[in-house]
Amino acid sequence: MSASGKAEYLKRYEPGDDGLRFQNLEYIGNFKGMPGVPDGIKGDRMMRERAHSKVLEKVSKEDVLKDEFTVDELNDLNNYLAWNIWDVLVMRATEGASGMIPRQEYEILAFMQEFYRYPQFMRMMTDRIGAQGVMDIGASAKKEIGTKINCVHDWCLGAVAFGMGRCGLLALEAIGPNDYVEESNIILKFMQRVLWGKRQDGYILNSQDNYRCQIHDQSVIDQVMSQVVDFEEGSEDYLRFTKFNATAELLAFFDHYDCRLGLGDTGPYPLPDGRLLIIRDLFVNEPVYHWSDVCDELPHCYSLGVVIDPDKLGLREIRVNDISTTFTIPKNYIPGITGGAIFVRELHDTPMGEVYPLKLTELEPHLDKIRTATVKMYDKTIRMPRRELLTNGIWSYYVDMLLPYLRKAGLWEEVTSPKYDFWEIDQRVANYYYEITKRNFVQVTVPQKIFSGEGYLPFDGNEADLRFSKYAWI
Repeated sequence: MSASGKAEYLKRYEPGDDGLRFQNLEYIGNFKGMPGVPDGIKGDRMMRERAHSKVLEKVSKEDVLKDEFTVDELNDLNNYLAWNIWDVLVMRATEGASGMIPRQEYEILAFMQEFYRYPQFMRMMTDRIGAQGVMDIGASAKKEIGTKINCVHDWCLGAVAFGMGRCGLLALEAIGPNDYVEESNIILKFMQRVLWGKRQDGYILNSQDNYRCQIHDQSVIDQVMSQVVDFEEGSEDYLRFTKFNATAELLAFFDHYDCRLGLGDTGPYPLPDGRLLIIRDLFVNEPVYHWSDVCDELPHCYSLGVVIDPDKLGLREIRVNDISTTFTIPKNYIPGITGGAIFVRELHDTPMGEVYPLKLTELEPHLDKIRTATVKMYDKTIRMPRRELLTNGIWSYYVDMLLPYLRKAGLWEEVTSPKYDFWEIDQRVANYYYEITKRNFVQVTVPQKIFSGEGYLPFDGNEADLRFSKYAWI
């Protein structure tokens, strides 16, 4: 049954509106002794009000082109990203547990691997193509569907590589609060430039814009809408479309080791008839991974145009959050889907002029291949020992979160040559493999530090030096 009724979601975009609560918890983080911060629109406003700099407001191109952040700006970004991580993940903390894939373990190791290794490659890209070139990488997403230069990958550049990576290392007491200041700056600057280039409205994160990711040029929206088929709930086309979405989404998760890097939503885009469009990318075949050979008969990505009727749904709020996922109140928006289109991008660099649509009546051969690949992936996965699963999981995060930017910068082949040992696990991280299961570090300490926000320690404004790395490993 749908919750049909007059939609009120547009109120969420009015100045001063607090938005709705998607959870009852409140965030504290580094703000002990102060009122807790809720999720959503109100939480974003409170976090920005507590900032000591203007880095969380609309920033100019000149600001983004600056070589580095100040310590105050680093701390404001640290605090905001910690809240943002809580905002998008705390409701879904149980996703970290999997019966087949040791996700909690591989995640924390991947976070640490990224914090240690990304600065080298981010600096290399910036040196090679310039700060403007990094911004142009972000801007490329405005004209493409089926691209991994999307908000979840962009967000991961900073929220995961810096935020969660640094938090995990602090919790493990492998680093101190004032270590790696220079490297932290490199990571966050790269993230800011990509995101600013993509949005070009002064913000970097969806949460700063009432959870909107309206980044596509009108020509892309027109291309998608030209193939949309309207349908009624329960009709044959409705069932075909929603079944395809669910089946492809499952494989996109599985191929990316049970995480959201295989999915990407943008929108909501308001349509002239009052409906909303979500453009959804489902990456069902990432050939850089050896386990993805079971997906060889599939394209790199299926892109879906998902049209939602807010009045049919009785929509009160819609969020496309910073991990590329659409959430609504009411929670189930599937009954509100009244139209859809499906496109195929065969390879990651297939020109947009060669991206082609699929008719809803011709989906079954694709569904058969998706189902076959999913079963093969399951069979392959259950035969892998834990250490191999964990290593594959580290790669799925560490490689995939930087992969699209290296590709776009023209540096993927060079960085993955033996000279740079890109695929190697840092020796420190390899050693942590034996530490993370002791004293309930993964099961208790990591969730407490990361999800509560307690572990995102600030840089000491009196002691931290923007030139600091880590000068001793003792």
